[in-house]
Amino acid sequence: MQRVGSAVVNRAAGTRLPDAASGFRAYSREALLRLNVVTEFSYCMETIIQAGNKRLRIESVPVVTNPKTRESRLFSNIFQHMGKSARAIVRSYLMFKPHVVLGSLAALFGVAALIPWIRFLVVFLQGDGAGHIQSLIFGSAMLLGSMLSVALLVIADLQRTTRVLMEDVLERVKRLELEDQRMNQSVRGSSEAESQGPASDD
Repeated sequence: MQRVGSAVVNRAAGTRLPDAASGFRAYSREALLRLNVVTEFSYCMETIIQAGNKRLRIESVPVVTNPKTRESRLFSNIFQHMGKSARAIVRSYLMFKPHVVLGSLAALFGVAALIPWIRFLVVFLQGDGAGHIQSLIFGSAMLLGSMLSVALLVIADLQRTTRVLMEDVLERVKRLELEDQRMNQSVRGSSEAESQGPASDD
């Protein structure tokens, strides 16, 4: 199950990590400035998908772990973990590549609409279209699903553009706050050094 989960995350992130679900992580300051965790379940899947799509370098380092001493506090059973992880993966993937998911849905509904329409057209040309009106209704429903998927794709693409711009602003704010914190620490250190004064030669 772990291999399957890692394969799904690697597919979504465009990476090749042997254990994508591992919670043992180390982040550089630059990476933390660019990553923004929004899921409430676990950061493991989301940060890998974000890092992969933002072209951040990821290195896998083998480590030795201690034996298991207790059950996980994040989930009660494996099925709950799989469900929450799947939602986190889908949500993160939609943030970066909505056109893949919604475009595939639009194409799938479109093909599903063509099949009954073609069938209805064939039987109609044969003079027996009155008894197959349900094919036309089903095809229309599938076409509506395809059109809704295209509409959602346009909205998701606009939201993606907005998210990219907002993340750029957020990254700049983080850098300014970090620089301000460094300056405050430097000023505080200089003030402490001046308050101590030079050492006496008694």
